[in-house]
Amino acid sequence: MGRDMNTEGLCIICSGLGIADEDDNGNVRGYTKTEYCLDNLKDLQRFLRRDDPQRRDVFKQICRWNTVSRDIVPIIEHYQGDRNLVMNSDPASEEVALQIEYLWELKAALTREVTMAVIVSLLEEPLGHLESGTFTEDDWKLVQLVLTLFRNILAIQDITVQQKASGYATQYFHLTERILELMFQENIMDLILVLAQHVDDPNGYLRQDNILLLEIFYYILLGQEPELVAKTFTNNSKTFEFSCIKSSHVVVGSCEDV
Repeated sequence: MGRDMNTEGLCIICSGLGIADEDDNGNVRGYTKTEYCLDNLKDLQRFLRRDDPQRRDVFKQICRWNTVSRDIVPIIEHYQGDRNLVMNSDPASEEVALQIEYLWELKAALTREVTMAVIVSLLEEPLGHLESGTFTEDDWKLVQLVLTLFRNILAIQDITVQQKASGYATQYFHLTERILELMFQENIMDLILVLAQHVDDPNGYLRQDNILLLEIFYYILLGQEPELVAKTFTNNSKTFEFSCIKSSHVVVGSCEDV
């Protein structure tokens, strides 16, 4: 039997993150973090790290309180300097079905254009350093944090028998498609490809994340029809080739006019 969770302490931490400005429908439209928001985030991470691996009481409690959608996501959107939490289900723990349900709720909470855009913006400076050859360990840690977040979001794939019977499978399928759509829309896929191309850089930082990158590609392609993926790649290649030919004709034409 694991240790009892300090519910009161956890409540103080979560309530001390900040105050959400909600409209009449309960939608968060603004957020004001407290003076000790960062300290409370660190304490919350400690709670999660010490969470009983069988019972996962901390994880389930913060999901009941909607802490991610009410606090963590608004912090990401309104305070780009803060870090968000990354949580995953342990298949060896108890009440896996309930955890899977909570994970889909977390996935839905993070499926917002603003949230994705803010997360991507965190990579601008590290990627600039990567291209200029001034990539540091701090840059790598931030990149690894963001990649881990994307991996964990994409890894939320399991659907329980009860969820299938209740008709949630289609809804979850569309949510997964929406995540991929946002990743393309916000150029996250391009960023991941750029990072993958730098795995063998002399500094050696990204070499430590080659498995992480492979996992991301795995979850992106999981459930996709190989023929459709290949066809899409072929069509995109032809479109790119046509664009290049068209551009070259324009350039040649311009030169001849001169």
